[in-house]
Amino acid sequence: MLFTTIGIMLGIYLFISLILTPFQYRYLSALEEERKRSSDYYEAMPVQEEVLHGNAQGNPLFFLANLFAWLLLKLKKK
Repeated sequence: MLFTTIGIMLGIYLFISLILTPFQYRYLSALEEERKRSSDYYEAMPVQEEVLHGNAQGNPLFFLANLFAWLLLKLKKK
């Protein structure tokens, strides 16, 4: 019973991560483009925007989606 519940929860997390991956990919690619345009991008960023970026990149719900999006970005760069 416990393993079934854990399996279902992991399946739901994987499904959510796969749905969120395109959004995170667009977010990371736009962030990379902005960073290329401006060398002092993070220094000139307001505190509120820094908090939003930190939440989007550090939220445990988005971890797997961020990992997938980062891998896609690295694979497309090559």
